[in-house]
Amino acid sequence: MAKAKVILFKRSGKYYTEENWEIPENCIIPAYMDESDDFRTISGGPVLIPTQEPWGYPHLFVTDWQHDEWFRRRH
Repeated sequence: MAKAKVILFKRSGKYYTEENWEIPENCIIPAYMDESDDFRTISGGPVLIPTQEPWGYPHLFVTDWQHDEWFRRRH
């Protein structure tokens, strides 16, 4: 099965590590990587799927608390 590089960040947003996760079947966009058996976060931190084959664009997974914090700072 194919693998994709992912970048894990701590909850604070600081870089943590890179891993290679299995790409799930029928994963046609990087947003579906949350269906990978390897999916995990570091204490709820963001997960970045960088631009790579088979997709031509990145995807960033954030948790609800991160979105709420971002929204609160902007408004």
